[in-house]
Amino acid sequence: MMNKDDDCSFREMNFFNKLIVITALTLLVVLSISFVFVSIFFGIAGFFSLFGVQYESLYSLLLFVLVYFLIGFIFDLFSIAIIKISSQNLIGKYKLFFIRMAIDCTFSWFSLHTADEIMNNISIPLTTEILAVLLLFFVEIAFHDKDKKKKA
Repeated sequence: MMNKDDDCSFREMNFFNKLIVITALTLLVVLSISFVFVSIFFGIAGFFSLFGVQYESLYSLLLFVLVYFLIGFIFDLFSIAIIKISSQNLIGKYKLFFIRMAIDCTFSWFSLHTADEIMNNISIPLTTEILAVLLLFFVEIAFHDKDKKKKA
């Protein structure tokens, strides 16, 4: 149980206790971000291993993931804007789904293919690029629908 003495605000703490709190919170944030990035990295490495993608080293794969995320972020902004604009005039759940799938997968493929072309030490076959894009789309749909259900 906490005593009344242990329940003090951050302003009332001495320098050493503030330093411990700041260090602990910084470490927690860094570990959380690292865990997410490492999970994504090894997920991509596992996917590439299953589909026979060839890369020279783990460093080249890491560089590919970083380049893909950078390019993907830029293309994703355009994709979201086009999806929002085009979905305003569409009626029908299935028509909207397929238009969203076409736009999202096209822009995701542009990102993946561009990152593949930029990187000389990684080679991804076209069929694997398409499978990866479809997998990313359906994972995004699954998590997006899950978030909508939680908010409702």
